[in-house]
Order: sequence, then structure tokens, then C-alpha cells
Amino acid sequence: MTAVRPRFFLVDGYALIYRAFFAMLSRPLTTSRGENTSVAWGIANFLLRLSDKHRPDYVAWVHDAGTSFRHQTYAEYKATREKLDEELQQDFDQSVTRVEGLLSACRVPLVAVDGYEADDVIATLAIRAEEAGLDVVIVSGDKDFYQLITGHVSLLNPGRGGPAAVEEQLVTTANAAERLGVTPEQTVDFLALMGDTADNIPGVTGVGEKTAQKLLAEYGTLDAILAHAHAIPAKRVREALEREADLARLSRELVTLHRDVPVELELEAFAAREPDWPVLLALMSELEFHSLVRTVGPRAGAAPVAPAATPSAGPAYALADTPEALADVVRRARAAGVCALDVRATSPEAMRAELLGLSLAIADGVAWYLPFGHHSPGDVFERTEVRNLPPLGDAALAPLAAMLEDVSVAKVGHDIKPALLLLRRAGVALGGVAFDTMIASFMIDPGKRSHALDALALEHFGFRMRALEEMTGKGKSGKPFAEVPVREAADYGAAAADYTLRLRSLLEPTLADHSLMKLFREVEIPLIGVLVEMEWEGIGVDIAVFERLTAEFRNELRGLERAILTAAGSDFNIQSTPQLRHVLFEKLQLPVLKKTKTGASTDAEVLEELAAMGHEVPRLLLDYREVSKLLSTYLEALPAAINPRTGRIHTSFNQIGAATGRLSSNDPNLQNIPVRTARGEAIRRGFVPRPGWRYVVADYSQIELRLLAHLSGDSAFVSAFQAGGDIHRQTAAVIFGVPVDDVTAEQRARAKTINFATIYGQGPHALARQLGIPYDEAKRFIEEYFARFAGVRGFLDDTVASARQKGYVETIFGRRRYIPELKDKNFNMRAFGERTATNSPLQGSAADLIKIAMIRVAQSLRDGLRARLLLQVHDELVVEAPAEETEAVAQLMKRDMEGAAALTVPLVASVGIGRDWLDAKAG
Repeated sequence: MTAVRPRFFLVDGYALIYRAFFAMLSRPLTTSRGENTSVAWGIANFLLRLSDKHRPDYVAWVHDAGTSFRHQTYAEYKATREKLDEELQQDFDQSVTRVEGLLSACRVPLVAVDGYEADDVIATLAIRAEEAGLDVVIVSGDKDFYQLITGHVSLLNPGRGGPAAVEEQLVTTANAAERLGVTPEQTVDFLALMGDTADNIPGVTGVGEKTAQKLLAEYGTLDAILAHAHAIPAKRVREALEREADLARLSRELVTLHRDVPVELELEAFAAREPDWPVLLALMSELEFHSLVRTVGPRAGAAPVAPAATPSAGPAYALADTPEALADVVRRARAAGVCALDVRATSPEAMRAELLGLSLAIADGVAWYLPFGHHSPGDVFERTEVRNLPPLGDAALAPLAAMLEDVSVAKVGHDIKPALLLLRRAGVALGGVAFDTMIASFMIDPGKRSHALDALALEHFGFRMRALEEMTGKGKSGKPFAEVPVREAADYGAAAADYTLRLRSLLEPTLADHSLMKLFREVEIPLIGVLVEMEWEGIGVDIAVFERLTAEFRNELRGLERAILTAAGSDFNIQSTPQLRHVLFEKLQLPVLKKTKTGASTDAEVLEELAAMGHEVPRLLLDYREVSKLLSTYLEALPAAINPRTGRIHTSFNQIGAATGRLSSNDPNLQNIPVRTARGEAIRRGFVPRPGWRYVVADYSQIELRLLAHLSGDSAFVSAFQAGGDIHRQTAAVIFGVPVDDVTAEQRARAKTINFATIYGQGPHALARQLGIPYDEAKRFIEEYFARFAGVRGFLDDTVASARQKGYVETIFGRRRYIPELKDKNFNMRAFGERTATNSPLQGSAADLIKIAMIRVAQSLRDGLRARLLLQVHDELVVEAPAEETEAVAQLMKRDMEGAAALTVPLVASVGIGRDWLDAKAG
């Protein structure tokens, strides 16, 4: 029986540090003090995983030290490495210091030999350890180490976590050749032929991975390849090898790891030891690694960090179910000057829900739950077993209501808007809204997968909030929250308020660090109140119009179905993708333009292209789909969404609906009704104001193009806007070199298409399809456009370059959008990143502008007018006003929207007044 050899783990330290630092460069982890802890977080997790999963017998962490022989041999060695600016270098240096502290706390020895790189130190220790009877595991993703792989030396490429998690990979003699394409013995020659752009090792021009593998498979070694270079058939490769033989040999020297570094294999010093848990716990607490503190704490003999670590946290949270108990709550909240709140209701629809419970938190772990609508299971009238507070409007609760309305007591919430609506329905106008942790999280990182409270509590504090369904159950066997035992409800609701308050302490400094506080305080927080008013008002609809349109659309749908079946020459299920695919591409033999995993695509883009080619069935299908969608999404759904209490439709606006910062609308969505089709216009006619009132609709004119002119500073583009009139005609005049009055309809249409294509980063393929012209013509058209508007081209290029460097782009108001796709290995993802980088500053600035306009308009309407702001749809605002106020409202809307920001080109808002939404829009 073969004895088990002890295992010696050699960690390529700087490789892990660099990887952690650059992997999170665009979205660094920071403490509440602003320290970048991305590297420390990654290394701390790695060290714990190494100890718990692999349990090494010996371990060493190896760093570079000083300048190695390679720099003396080849002055350009590593000359192309990306240089960090001063701020990032400080972050990196501090990260290395933190890692050294973690290594000390984990009792992992740090090895560095002056004048040698870590690779050579590791190579030397690996060979000596193997000779001493140990199995060696080199922890690194560097392929240079493949040359060291033997029966007792393997390579562990550490995995990574996160959404794109990669499992760690162990490379041994069994799979090394499969992974690299050559044997470990050929690694040095393989790397010498290819070169290495990361380390600026030259290699041989034109010899890539496949060519190097093929040459080594045929000749075996670099020397043999060079000796037979004259006989290699491929001319380019043959000439490069003959011309650059010395460079190949130099490259081999540079990639060969030295195994004679003056370092001793002191096994006793490298023996793996238990971490100094108290020291490690203190360091992780300082770094604010709350989830790791919860992991390490028990090992260090410490109590859990979160007082409410479980749903039954007992005395950490209190139940205040009598007016007398509330007196202390109100007193302490006023003394604290701040309280976080969480509401529980009978429904997620705030305008239809009733208040079940209210949670208030004033400090970490100090929170109360106030029950208002709980009852025991069974007959809802038998509620004697549960003690609830009287309604908020009751005189006994006047001190609580006064505190909630008092603006001097700052209120904090996580998506606080529903709470404002629910409390308003209960008779309380919540005052002093100061912070919304959901919005703050979104502003800091709009690309984060989830901004839900439970996700953030777990991420930042390691606290797992109890899922609602754990208490209520699911489906038919589930029960309403009102029947959840009050003690459970109290722990659940109070924890939500507690961790909302804790999140504020973390997120507020981060907002400041990212220069987002002004936008947060002056736009996003005031906007909450504006949206509450809009949702409270709702919008009216004419049921008779909807009923008439429903009948018309259903009749049209039946006619389109008959026309499709007739044109196809067969009877099939239009809703069945496989049947539709069979009819289009097998029976009718239409060209397959795009494929999916299941077969030829039948999506809208494909149908549009086929329809443009003159095929009738795709054209009819597009009409069928439009009518079907409008019928189900609006004509049938909207009447059902009418609130029986108010007789109006109350949509909900979402401030974190899009990464650009644009508002979204849901339950129901009123922002996607088509505006450029006759059918969409017909639906808008069904939205009507109160009797005797009118709609006043204001819409920004070409806002994103104006922002493009402002941001690019292109003189021709700016001049075109400053000249006024039709910007697309002005643009066409510049592109085609003709007077404005001589621009043809076709020239204007082409100019309009490319104007908007520029905003969305579309290339010649998309433009050719939109204009119905050949690719080469579209390409020339784009080149001519950017020749005429060189400043626009420069702005777009500079924006992408800046985004690559910083990892994000910004709006003119400082809103950030991170674009990790710019560093993706996949070309299509990088191309997507470039398009996102160019259009986000425009779309994001437009989103910020309309929000500022909403706040200004809402404020102006409060000044003695009865008119109310009802809707925001992209760049459009809809106000409902008494007939006698419409002219004044139109003037103030135009003034407030056009004055929302000072640009180098004028902001223009067009205003219309009408008896329905379409009438006002057209007017």
C-alpha cells in the first residue's frame, strides 16, 4: 500500500491579489469609511476555503521582491503592464498591507526573496519539496507553472464566486496536455513560440496557440522547430521563424522558471497552523466583513454579531400593542431624531391594501412592531385572541401620528413609497422622508442583480431574513399575513426596519464617495413624494371607448387570422411556434434569417425583415401580433385594473426600473402604449380627465439628440440646434451639403434614422436594414455622418475609452452606470458594452432631466392651482387641470421643463391641451 504523501500548498500571492483587485475594479467593495476592500474580501474567503476544504499539511504564500533577472535580460519585460493612477495605486498598496495582516492572522508564512519573482521561488520550493517526499499543489492560474507539473506537482487554478461562478480546477499530468494542448515538458517551448502579451514576452510573430501546438506536435521541441524552419510549408510562419529565431530563444529564457533560488525548504516554518481566531475576527470586523464575522465568530468564541440572527430573536425586538406602550416608542424615536419603518399590509397594491402592522427602528437592534390588523385563523370577526392597536386615526394614537408626520424626525425606508401611500390611506401624512435604502443601493450599483432588502442584509451583514412564505406558506394551503402569530410577525417586521436603518449607515457614505449625494437628495428623494401624489390621483378612463375598441380589435383579429391562413394556403395554429416555423420555412420556403436552439426564429425582427422583402404572411403576422397584444395588455386588462373605490386606474412607478435611471410603470404598465400607430392612438383616446377638466401634455423635443450635441460639443451639431426648426432637416443639410430648403423627404428620413442610430450605437448592418439599403452604402453613410460631425465621433470614442479605464459612465448629473461587459472576453459582449457606454450618458441624462422637470412642475402646481400631475411616459408629462387653468398650466409646464437644466443647446418642450390623452398629445 502506497503511503500518503503530505501536501504542500504554494500560493502565487500577487497573482491572486491582482485578480481580485481588477475583477472588482468597476464595482469595488468599500467600507463605511471608504476603504477599498475588494482584495481583502477575496483573499479572506480564499484563505478560509483553503483551510477548510483542502486542509494542507504545509503552506506558503509567495510574493515578488525587487527586480528580477528577466528585467536585466530584456528591458521591455512586463513593460506593457497596465499602470495604475495614483489613487488606484494607493488602493492597491493598502490592499497588499491588508492581505499581509490576514496572512499573519491566519498564520500563513509569507515568502519573498529579493531579486526574484514569486514564480521562481515557487518553482524552487516545489522541486525541493517533491524531492523531500511531499506532494506539491501550486495555487495559481498562470500557465507558466505547467512546466513544473509532474507526478507529484500539480496546479490548482482557484475558482471564483459571484453570478458567473467558476469552479476551481486541478491540473495534473492526467489532464495538463488536454488543457494546454502540449505536454508539461513542452510548456516552455510552447510559451516561447506564442509569447505573452501580459508580460510583454515577444514570441514569434504570427505564431498563436494553434500554430505553436501544431509545430510542437510535429517537431517536438523549439530547437528542432528552428532547425527545420526552412522546411515549414506555411510561408508566413517559415519566414517569421527564420527571421526571429533569436527572439524565440530569448522568449524561452524569459519563460523558463529558475529552480535554484536561494530559499530554504523549512518545513517546520511552513507547517499549516490554526488561525489566530480572535485576531482574525477583529480584523474582519474592522474590514466590515459582516458575513465572515458571523462565520469566524463562533470559532473565536465570540457571540453572533447580529442581535436578530434568527426569527425568534426574543427580547431584541419588542411588541408595542397598547397606546401606553407606544408612549415610550414615540419618546425614544423623537430623542433619536430618526426612525426606519417597515409596513405590512393586506395586499402589495398600496391603493387597495389595509394596514396590518408598522415596524419602527431607532438604532441597531432596537425596533418595535405595532400590530393593527392581525387576527386568529378562522372567522375574521373573532379577533379576541389577538390584541391590536386602534386605527392610526384614533385619538389615542395621536402622539404616534404626530411623530410620523413630524419632518424633524428623519424617516428611513426600503422602498418607502408604498408606506407613504398606506399611511396616507390610514390618515397619516408621513413627513421627513430622508433616505430610501433601495434607491441608494440602486444608485450605487444599478447593475446589481437584486436590491431587495433580504439580499442586501445577507450581502452586507450576513443576516438571513426569514422568507415571508416560511410564515404564510404557499398556494392554497397558505394563509394571509394577518393570521401569522403576532410574535412572529413582530420579529419579521422589526428585523426589516432594523436592517433598513443599518443599511443607511453603510450606503450613505458610499453615496458620498461616489459623488451621488446631490442627485440622491435633490432628485430621487423629492421625487418619491411626487410619485406618491401621482399614484394617489390615478387616471380616468372612458369604459365605453374601451368596450367599443375591444369589439373592433377582436373583429380585426379574426379577420387577420383568416387572411393569414388564406395567404399561407393551410390551416394551422398561429400561436404555435413550431407550426408557424413549419409554414414559413418549409411550406412557403421563406429564407431562414436567424436560428435559435429549437430552430428557425420567428421573432418580430425576423418577421419585419421578411415583410420588407415583400412576403405577405410575415406582414400579416406582425399586424396580428400587434392587435393581439394591444387587446390583451390594454383593452381587456385596463378596465379590470380600475380601483372600485376611486373609479380610476392607479399605476405604480418604479425608480429602479432601468439601469439608465428611467422610471418604469407597472400594475398596470401605462408607458408602453404605442404612440406612432393608429391602434395605439385609438387606445390613448380612452384616457379621459374628470368632467369639466382637460389634459395638458408636455413632451421634450428630441431630448437625447440635444444632449448628444451638448455632451459632444460638436460645433455643427450645436449650430443645427441653435438654428431651431427641424433638427433632422438641419442634419440632412449638413450631411448632404445642401441648403436646408433643398433637403428632400428621403434625405431627411435618412438623417433622422442615423441621428437615432448614433444614440443607440448601431452599426452599418442595423442601419442598412432600417433604411433598406446595401451594407456598403450604409457604411459610407455613417462615415460621411461622422466626417461632418467629427465632434460626435470623438465624444463617442472618448466615452468608451473612459468607461474602459474607470469601469463606468456618468450622466451630466453624476449618475453612474457600470459596464463590466467592456472587459468581457466575448466580442459580442464587448460590443454590447461599447453601445451601452455611448448611449447610457444620453439616456441616463434624459431620465434625470425628466425627473427634475417632474419635481419642478409638481412644485409649481401646488402654488394655488388645482391641477395635478398624473403620468410620466418617457419624455412626456400628463397633467389633469380644470378647463380654466389649462393655459396657465401649459405655460408653467413649458417653463419648468425647458428650465430643468442649462445646456449649450436649448431644451424645447411642446405642449398640447385636449379632452383626452390623444387629443392633448396631438394638440
